[in-house]
Amino acid sequence: MNKKKIKNNVIVRLLCIFFSMMLIYITQKPIFMAYNHNMYKDMGLLDYVQVIYNGLSLDMTTCGYVLVFPWLIYTLNFFFRINIKKTLTPYFIVVSLLTAIIFVADTVLYSFWQFKLDTTVFLYTDKPADAMASVSTAFIVLSVLSVLSLTVLYSFVTYKAIDHEQHSERGKKLSSLVMLPIGVIIFLMIRGGVGDGTANVSKSYYSNVQFLNHSAVNPSFNLFYSMNHLQNFAEEYQYYSDDEERLRLIDGIFNTESVDSDTLLNQDRPNIILIVWEGCGASVAGCVGAEMGITPNLDKIAEDGILFTNCHANSYRTDRGLVSINSGWLGFPSASLMKIPEKCEKLPGLAKTLAKEGYYTEFWYGGDISFTNMGGFMLQNGYKKTYSDKDFSGEKKITSWGVSDETLLDKAFNGLTLLKQPFFSSILTLSSHEPWTVPYRRLKNDVENSFAYTDMCIGTFVRKLKKSNLWNNTLLVIMPDHGVAAQEGRTVSSKDVIHIPIVMTGGAVKQPRKINTLMNQSDFAATLLGQMKISHKEFKFSRDVMSKTYTLPSAIHCSRVAFTFIDSTGMTTYDFEGDKPVYEEGENGDKRIERGKAIVQTLHKDAAEM
Repeated sequence: MNKKKIKNNVIVRLLCIFFSMMLIYITQKPIFMAYNHNMYKDMGLLDYVQVIYNGLSLDMTTCGYVLVFPWLIYTLNFFFRINIKKTLTPYFIVVSLLTAIIFVADTVLYSFWQFKLDTTVFLYTDKPADAMASVSTAFIVLSVLSVLSLTVLYSFVTYKAIDHEQHSERGKKLSSLVMLPIGVIIFLMIRGGVGDGTANVSKSYYSNVQFLNHSAVNPSFNLFYSMNHLQNFAEEYQYYSDDEERLRLIDGIFNTESVDSDTLLNQDRPNIILIVWEGCGASVAGCVGAEMGITPNLDKIAEDGILFTNCHANSYRTDRGLVSINSGWLGFPSASLMKIPEKCEKLPGLAKTLAKEGYYTEFWYGGDISFTNMGGFMLQNGYKKTYSDKDFSGEKKITSWGVSDETLLDKAFNGLTLLKQPFFSSILTLSSHEPWTVPYRRLKNDVENSFAYTDMCIGTFVRKLKKSNLWNNTLLVIMPDHGVAAQEGRTVSSKDVIHIPIVMTGGAVKQPRKINTLMNQSDFAATLLGQMKISHKEFKFSRDVMSKTYTLPSAIHCSRVAFTFIDSTGMTTYDFEGDKPVYEEGENGDKRIERGKAIVQTLHKDAAEM
């Protein structure tokens, strides 16, 4: 094949386009960092290298989107005579213009906003004069000139990459088959690989320095990702036009102050280990009412420690549950804050608060931590270090989700023994999840057996902890992210699905107790911090249930189709679409519906204002 044919080869042309766009995206990062160097003055050469490396994944995803149209044109060229030059040149001029605008806007606005360019920019398009009032004319002129210059540069780079000669492959239908595997590769680039987690912002998050994470994120991807996940919280679930009526209905429910809290611990600053047990609600946990025999280790730990018998999950998914546990927020019916990085940055964080008190913080998960933006959320929440499936050898991964809980807990325990104290280590299990595949068989039912397996793993973990020198100064907390509705006849709103246990053990526990107070999973943050005499006023929906100020015990659970509100008078499940209760027990059902609606509306109102 001569040089001319090689140059005009379809695969070579697409590779040229790919590398041209990658070059553009890679060079944007050091420019962004240098321009905003005051945001992190300790930057060194290694930071630039790490930012570029960790940003490659989203850069490739963005390249994948850009390549779709050229791939289609080159494919059609096997069947029709197409002028490649006249077709792709205007396309790349538009791509170059958009890329330049997004990059310049992201770079120059970052020092003002301190978050990546997202849909917030569209809030100011109706009054551009007001939006420009805070910057000088010179600033605007230089920004416009930068956009024009970069557009010309980007257009030139991409122009050189495309086929400039009229080169028709028409009639070579058999040769067109080469485009099929190329299309598959482009699809995988867009998706972010073959793992469970699709492309999202957390793919580029790697540091506890937020500026470095932001620097690694491709600005074009971030803007279009936020557009795809745009949700107008201010217009959803608006039940009360009168704010006074709404506030009256929730008055006294979310009192977050700690006053004369009943003491559960024998020390103020213990090490804290939090095991978040995937799906372990009251439908499987014997200590809160399930058939005995599935979780004997948890039941024994609860008997010897502190058991919160009347706690309820805030939502039905892990991404929602982790936000409730770590930030004290309630669950949304149709939104996941974890997937919205610009909102996550403004949430309070249990790890963040403890880090200010001198705690080393870490998060362990045996699966793909980029799934649902989990890794990004944990770093934003204040965890200094995160571990995931990438930290385990390939042979340890026994399901599509990741490593077994036995492997996870064993490695996490070994890591704990090396940590500087005090520490806050959070561990999310995954074996008790579909497809319920575990290297263990004690019970016939696959679902129940998977929980029995994790129970065995946790029992082993606790026994090893008791024998270690960590036990006396440690508080171990075991709680689910949500309940499980996998068993026959149950839904996500079933009573024993939303009902979950919280168990505390360790040498830091003063004495065994059962706490029967009605509460939510989101109350954990304030309750824990209240025990440690640490302020938790920024956790607006989290309540210290051991405080004398907790006078209106209640719990709310939200799924996509309904909310369940529970108080001292009973329990009501209200269907959003049917606009009616679908389950009730106790009196004053109408009052519970009114309060539930007011809480859901308040939740969305506060999210809109974040």
